[in-house]
Amino acid sequence: MRKQFFIICFLIVMLILSGCQKNNTSVDKKADQTSLTTLRVIADSEQALTLFKMEEKNMEKKFGVKFEYYFPNRLNDNLEDFLFASGETYDIYILFPGKIPQYVERNMLLPLDSYIQGDSSFDNIIPIYRQIYMNYDNHDYGIVYDGDTHLLFYRKDIFEKYSNEYEEKYGKKLEPPKTWEEYDQIAKFLTRDTNNDGKIDIYGTATFTSDAKRYAWFSERFLSMGGQYFDDQMHPMIQGRKGVKALQEWINLQNSGATPPESMYDWIDLNNVFLHGEVAMVVQWSDTLRFSFDDGTWNSKVKNLVGWSLVPGELKNAPRGGVWIGRVMGISSQTKNQEKAWQVVKYLSSEKVSSKAVTSLKTINDPYRTSHFTAKGKGPFPSHTINKEFLQSVQESLKNTNTDLMIPGGWEYMQVLDKNIGLAMIKKISTVAALENTAAEWEKITDRYGRASQIKYYNQWRKKLEEVRSP
Repeated sequence: MRKQFFIICFLIVMLILSGCQKNNTSVDKKADQTSLTTLRVIADSEQALTLFKMEEKNMEKKFGVKFEYYFPNRLNDNLEDFLFASGETYDIYILFPGKIPQYVERNMLLPLDSYIQGDSSFDNIIPIYRQIYMNYDNHDYGIVYDGDTHLLFYRKDIFEKYSNEYEEKYGKKLEPPKTWEEYDQIAKFLTRDTNNDGKIDIYGTATFTSDAKRYAWFSERFLSMGGQYFDDQMHPMIQGRKGVKALQEWINLQNSGATPPESMYDWIDLNNVFLHGEVAMVVQWSDTLRFSFDDGTWNSKVKNLVGWSLVPGELKNAPRGGVWIGRVMGISSQTKNQEKAWQVVKYLSSEKVSSKAVTSLKTINDPYRTSHFTAKGKGPFPSHTINKEFLQSVQESLKNTNTDLMIPGGWEYMQVLDKNIGLAMIKKISTVAALENTAAEWEKITDRYGRASQIKYYNQWRKKLEEVRSP
C-alpha cells in the first residue's frame, strides 16, 4: 500500500511539473549557440521572469549565457511542493524570501556571503530588504529582486463624489481610512447601486481571499492591534482576543455585502477587480499604482483616478502594512555554472538594471534600493510630481512595517494559518475554532523542529525586525 501511494504521488508530481512552461530564450540565429552556457531558471510565475527576458540580449553579450525558463501556467504560491519532490535541479531560483528556510533545510541554496562581503554595490539596499529578505541564519542566500510592500489604493473620484454624504452621516470628511474600523465602515458606505436597478455597481472593497497569501491580510489587522504570533517560549498567541477580533472583523466585512459575493481573489483577480473599476479601494502591493496607468496588459479603466495612502492600522505605535512575499534570486547549490549564475544575479540586481525594472509597466518588480526612491523624471507615471509623491509614500510604508516569518518552518506556520482562515471564511468552522486549530498545529510544528531551537530563531528574527524598524 505504501509503495502504491508513493508511485501515485510521484506520477502526480510529474504531471504538475510537466504543466510548467519551459521557455527557451529567443536568440540571434547568427550567434554561435554552442559557445553559450545554458542557465535554467525557475520562478513562481511568468511575470516574475520578465526582467530576465528584457535583458537577455545584454546578458548573452556580457556573460555568454542563454536561458531556459520554467514556471507554472498561473502564479503559484506553493510551487515548492512539486519542486522538492521532483528532484529536478536548476541554476537560479526566483523565490519568496519567506521560503528561504525551506531551501536551506534541503541544502538547495548556495551561501552568497563570499560574493557580497566587500561589494559596495549592495550597500544601498534598504535595510529591511537587506537584513530580512536576503539573510537567514547569519548567511546571505538571496539577492533582492522584488521589494514588495503593501499600500492602500482608493478611487479619488468616488471618495470625492460621496464626501458630503459621508460627512453628513458620520460627521467627518471622507478620507482614506487610517484605522481598520474606518476601513470597514467606508467599504460598507461606498457599496452602491448607482443606477437603482437592484444590482450593486460598485463595491466598497475586495480582499485577498484565495489560498496561500490571505494570511497577510489577516496579519496586518492582527499585528497592528499589538498582536504577536508567539510568546517567549514559542507558545502560540494567535488564538487570543486580538486574533479573534482581527479575524472576525475581516469575516464580518466579507459577509456584509461590501465585497463582491463569494469572491476568492488571488493577486491577479484583486488587481483586475480594482483596475477595471469594480471596487472603491483595495490593499495591494505597490505596483498596483503603475498598473493603473496600463491600459494594455492590465486594461486599466482607472487611469488618473487612483489615490494611495498607508495601510490602515490600530494602535498608534504598532506596525502597519507589510513587505509581504517579495522575491529574491538564489543560486542552486547544485549548479555547475556558479560564476555565470552569480554574474547574472548581480547584473539584474544592479542599480542601473533594477531601476529600469521597478519603473516598467511590463514587470512586477518593486523598489528595494535607496536609489530607487529618488524620483528621476516621471518614471512610469504621467508626471514627476506623482512619481515623487508615490515613492515618498512607499518609503514611509517601510518605517514601521511587518515581514514574513523568517524562521525554520515559517512558511509552514503561515500556510496552516492561511488554511484555517479559509475554512472560517466559507463557514466550515468558527473563527475561534480556526485560530485554536492553528495554535494546536503550530505547537506540533514547533516541537518537530525543536522548541529550544525555534525560540532562538524567533528571537533572532524579532531582533532583526526591531533593528530595521528603527529610524
